Amino acid sequence: MVIHANYELFVVALAVLQVVNSVLWLALRDQREGQVILMVALGISLFFVADSAYRWLRAPRRREFLFTRHGWLLWLGSLPAPFLAVLRLLWFRSAIQRLRRSDYADMMNIVVERRAQSTLLVAIFAAIIVLEAAAILILGAESQSPQANIQTAGDAVWWTVVTVATVGYGDKYPVTPAGRVIGVFVMIVGVGLFGVLTSFLAQWFVRARQPDAPQAAAASPSGGDIQTLLAQLDSIHAQLEEQKAAHQAHDADLQDRLAGIERKLAAE
Repeated sequence: MVIHANYELFVVALAVLQVVNSVLWLALRDQREGQVILMVALGISLFFVADSAYRWLRAPRRREFLFTRHGWLLWLGSLPAPFLAVLRLLWFRSAIQRLRRSDYADMMNIVVERRAQSTLLVAIFAAIIVLEAAAILILGAESQSPQANIQTAGDAVWWTVVTVATVGYGDKYPVTPAGRVIGVFVMIVGVGLFGVLTSFLAQWFVRARQPDAPQAAAASPSGGDIQTLLAQLDSIHAQLEEQKAAHQAHDADLQDRLAGIERKLAAE
């Protein structure tokens, strides 16, 4: 939770989006718009399944992760059914409750220090929201024209994807003024998102080619490394306290035995 604070916040945001989509799916009356929400929710659910499998495989004790650590909430919260994502939020709540106050400050420091990763995850989340919102809006705008070629949820999602990707495939395109305004907005957002992606990749390649990067990271540990070291120190301190208590109990037992022997000798 602390070391991968950026990713954890991204997953929490996706879970909140799933809950919001559940509400929208019940509120929207247009069946095609509801299909757009279902397609987006299915994609997020597939990501949640992969995330749950990764957490379960990385867990030192998998059975404990499923039951003691309530990992089953993650698996159920990954299913593409309305409002099941609330179970994932409950799991994150239980995980956060085990953190200390200093952990929250470390999480914020990691988010700020890893600005490139934070920006990339924000851009991905924004792309998902733009894809869903634009597909729903374009369906509403193009449904007013009999000449429109964007008629189904699949058409709307396909058009939004190729427009955000700045490809402009051309088989689907808006014909109404409102649809074209939406298209302009989606194109502008797509250019910005790909600019963020390009910047992140450039920063990642430059950092990977710097020979002094590992030494610098070792010389100045991050907040997550410091937190790990503190946790190890706490564990060692707890073990020492347990050993000290065991030694004291053993000494007391030996003293009781010695006192009993002295009493027997005195009686004889």
